[in-house]
Amino acid sequence: METLPIQLWRWRVAMMVAQRRMRHVTLAIGLLFASAAPAALPSDNPHSSALDQAVEASLAKSFGGPCHVGLSLAVVQGGRAQFYNYGERSRGGASLPRPDTIYEIASVTKSFTGALAAKAIADGKVTLDGDFRAYLPGAYPNLSWHGRPITLRTLATHRSGLPRDIPDTDPIFARHDFDTITRDLIAAEKGYDRKRYLADLHSIALRSSPGARFVYSNIAMKVIGFGLETAYRLPFATLMTRFILQPLQMKDTGFDVPTTKRARLAKGYGRDGLEQPYHLANAGAAYGLYSTAGDMARYARWQLSEQDPVIRRAHRRLAGSASDGAALIWNVGVDRGARLLWHGGGTFGMTSQLVLYPDAREAYVLLGNDSCAGTEGALKAIALDVHAWPAGSRPQLVDPAAARRSSTAGIDPTDRE
Repeated sequence: METLPIQLWRWRVAMMVAQRRMRHVTLAIGLLFASAAPAALPSDNPHSSALDQAVEASLAKSFGGPCHVGLSLAVVQGGRAQFYNYGERSRGGASLPRPDTIYEIASVTKSFTGALAAKAIADGKVTLDGDFRAYLPGAYPNLSWHGRPITLRTLATHRSGLPRDIPDTDPIFARHDFDTITRDLIAAEKGYDRKRYLADLHSIALRSSPGARFVYSNIAMKVIGFGLETAYRLPFATLMTRFILQPLQMKDTGFDVPTTKRARLAKGYGRDGLEQPYHLANAGAAYGLYSTAGDMARYARWQLSEQDPVIRRAHRRLAGSASDGAALIWNVGVDRGARLLWHGGGTFGMTSQLVLYPDAREAYVLLGNDSCAGTEGALKAIALDVHAWPAGSRPQLVDPAAARRSSTAGIDPTDRE
């Protein structure tokens, strides 16, 4: 027979489980009633121009439903940007996001890492197809497959053979348990820093020959960051600030949020509607940046400047086809005949997209504070819809002829180095 303390312990556990389930039931009921009579998200959209109408129609189509909380959007055409904000910075807070609201930009950080790698190539610090182990401290014979080593090309295109993460998070993702995934992922990687990542990297076995197979890899991006640190003999955060953030005057972007700016930091929410923690500080080159729509509009304008040799190099296709490929570090595709580059991302409670139409000198920044199912795809869909809406008379912020004249022509997307 169980003793009284054990009975009490079991009762407490049962009560905790019941309370958690009741919290989920309460949220689900609230979301159900909200979805039965959805209200338009509050916004600062003036609804006066064709672009305003395009944004409103696209959000109504792709960003409906009670799970979404807030969104900041920037439409960049040529040298100009138009900002739109929807929803709330925190659920129930009745505070509309602004262009200076700070979000986690998640894996859009990878495009910054790619830009730094492109600069390193231009500076003669690294090579695209050389043995990238040369830029890592110590010997890594394990990062080669039958004499074929990892390279910047294979790392940047998620074809290095490395796993998703160190430590291995595949079992956590395989469970599809959204009640515990945040806790489990944080617990797995908590305490890791550069030294520990590099130490554990010695015990990794490549899962395929570099270049042979696509496997999305955050640790590959961190390895690029470690290599750039060696090449320049500077910390990765210093490289980011010196070569991108300071020149572009991205004053609200960085790997942490100072105390003086935390009032502008949006709160993130999971698919269950619960507030989520921010990413760990070791996210680094893979998904570690915070930014704002205002700062990201500056970054997008730079990314549209393919006359810049760093940007031109970053946009060259390194793997795949013109309709389904990868650059440094971008997804490459075609939308209605137009060349398209994009990168999305998601953390425990936020989702982001940056979509580029380089030949039209047009870009879309979308930052949301939810990680609901399908949000990343919805943000991309909004960008594509605004770009195409209405058919035959797409809204413009700049003269399209001027944009075409200033666009860089003749770029070979298959250029190999």
